[in-house]
Amino acid sequence: MNPKWLELWPLLILAGAGALAPAAATAATPEAAIRTAVAARLGMAEADVLLTDLDAPAGLPADADFTVELPGYSLREGHISVELKSLKGSWRLRPDLSLWVTVPVAAQAVARGERVEATLARVRQRDLRGSSPVDANLSWEATTSIAAGQPVTIGRVRRLPDLRDGARVSVVVSRGGISVRAQGELLADAVIGETVAVLNLATRSQQMGVLQADGTVTLGGS
Repeated sequence: MNPKWLELWPLLILAGAGALAPAAATAATPEAAIRTAVAARLGMAEADVLLTDLDAPAGLPADADFTVELPGYSLREGHISVELKSLKGSWRLRPDLSLWVTVPVAAQAVARGERVEATLARVRQRDLRGSSPVDANLSWEATTSIAAGQPVTIGRVRRLPDLRDGARVSVVVSRGGISVRAQGELLADAVIGETVAVLNLATRSQQMGVLQADGTVTLGGS
């Protein structure tokens, strides 16, 4: 045999042994294994998944390389059925699942019609009551009373109007490159960039247009 191969032979044996060796398993507690699986299913951070009532059945290891089987139905807060499997066996558990989300909440109690001052906080997902949280970067007005710390959701607020019902505006209509301007009056509260009904005081007709940042309402035209 070539002396060069004799020198390399021990290294080749070690390299082959390393290639055949199984990867080290990462052990986890039952709670951590289930929390990781739930978070992955829901696309949430593990820190926002909480498990309680995790009664360990007989023989369940304190930690192992668990495989977690979650129920096929949509996961919601409450008790869920979970099966844990490892080389030592399988076990069924029914932990109580709670989910947490970071959303805008009322910084202080507000009454209907008042501006909502919001701050971000973690709340139970069920406290949203199926409604979507608002965009914290926009201004909002309460459509019902909201307690301090209560989530600010679409069903409890509306956009804070930039101009109120009855405000005087300029109505502008453009046709064929020509713009015609008249005085108008809003027939509803209005938000910049959104469609609003306006009374054209020149024609005494109701028209629909979009409120602009300069306070004009532009009507459609060609």
